[in-house]
Amino acid sequence: MNEPFCRKCLIEKLDPLGINETVRKRAELIPDHEKTDGVTYGKRLSACSECKELISGTCRICGCFVELRAAYSEKHCPHPQRYW
Repeated sequence: MNEPFCRKCLIEKLDPLGINETVRKRAELIPDHEKTDGVTYGKRLSACSECKELISGTCRICGCFVELRAAYSEKHCPHPQRYW
């Protein structure tokens, strides 16, 4: 039986096409001096998980994979209220 499709999940929980693996590998290539620390990364993803603009692991405002955007220390939330 297939699990229901979740529009409010991060891609790590969806991953029908191996997208999570691709994003994870891309995040590993981020140079350390550009990478968000683990605590901040977790807080960012938590904020994204609560945002109404998260759809299937992507941000409806900018179209990014939120797990990848959150991994860059210099990136910010594109929402007008900037949740992080």
